[in-house]
Amino acid sequence: MKILISAVGDTDPIRNFHDGPLLHIVRVYRPEKIVLVHSERSLTKHDKLVKALKSIKDYSPEIIQDGGVLPDEQVAIFDKMYDTVSSIVKKYISDDEIILNISSATPQIISAMFAVNRISDFNVTAVQVMTPQQKSNEGLRHDNQEDIDTLIETNLDNQSDYENRTLKDTGSKFSQDLTKRNLKALIDNYDYQGALELLEKQKQKSFPNIKELRKKLTEISDTIKIQGMPDKIVKANLSTQAKSALNSYLNIDRNHKQGNIAEVLIRVKSLVEFILENYLNNHFLDVITYKEDGKPFLNASKYPEILEKFQEDAKMRCQEYHSGYLSLPAYIGILKFFEPNHDLLKHIYKIQEINQVRNQVAHSLQAFDRKNLKKVSSAVFASKQILLASFDIDNHWFSFYEDLNQEIKKLL
Repeated sequence: MKILISAVGDTDPIRNFHDGPLLHIVRVYRPEKIVLVHSERSLTKHDKLVKALKSIKDYSPEIIQDGGVLPDEQVAIFDKMYDTVSSIVKKYISDDEIILNISSATPQIISAMFAVNRISDFNVTAVQVMTPQQKSNEGLRHDNQEDIDTLIETNLDNQSDYENRTLKDTGSKFSQDLTKRNLKALIDNYDYQGALELLEKQKQKSFPNIKELRKKLTEISDTIKIQGMPDKIVKANLSTQAKSALNSYLNIDRNHKQGNIAEVLIRVKSLVEFILENYLNNHFLDVITYKEDGKPFLNASKYPEILEKFQEDAKMRCQEYHSGYLSLPAYIGILKFFEPNHDLLKHIYKIQEINQVRNQVAHSLQAFDRKNLKKVSSAVFASKQILLASFDIDNHWFSFYEDLNQEIKKLL
């Protein structure tokens, strides 16, 4: 029996009047069984997909779903996708002919499909599908919201003389080129660990700069894991505080671009607290005092009027003031006491707006509510403005990871 195992991507089943990768492989190879691997996102198009697959003339395959439904947050993690794809393929390995679709879904899923074919002992064939334009689909809209019957009727591949756009993964050159493409996709998504794992799993030895490539990916991956500081920032002509704040912001910005919203929420408040603490120490001597554990407290003996203001504010909220260590609200209160019209405050308030949401995620273990996405984006932008206003940091630093990505990709 011929079995196709395929994830489902945004281009499936039909895009721009042509087959998406999944539908096209089915049209060419006509497998008796189609095993679909759905993510939460792709599951919504299952019925349309099945209808498109069964629209092929004189063809009635068995279509099943396997692997459960992949959480959207996991489809961007190479290790998890590799394990998932491997376990699914193992179920169907016997005397059957297995075909893998290596053109649909996220770069991590595609890389996992590719890796299973190239490094496993499974008897499988991996198939890629070229676009009708023989180039990137970038700029072409998806047709996911269109009526499926209309899409099938206007599909130019749904005729006897269609162009076969499939390519088998049959050689080392193709293998290397596809690895490069998937490495670039992972790097563009700042997934350096995933890129390193793919490079190691493929055992690629013919890349011209393999040692330097492996070294760069290892260094940045290891640095990110421990919230360390990249060597280039360590050597920068900046104060220790500026380096720490810059590195923290760059981590926040990178996580924001990756869609790791919970991580952003937790980090952005800490960054702004660090900056405000540094600012107050530099401009208002002894307003902050430190106890043996290093925690910052208001120096109430020297600034009793600030303590009184804190007590009054708590009373107005029908609360009792507790003189704990300083955090964002207290830093804001101290800054307002000294400089009530400071330009920083309008940006700091953007951070304060998400503080309750942040605490729900960090302390109450609640899921992030996506209706607050705009506020999070505003907070990230505000944190950059606070950083720029507090330290003399050149703008070129803010493209640090994009510049690093270009350096790494030049080695491919």
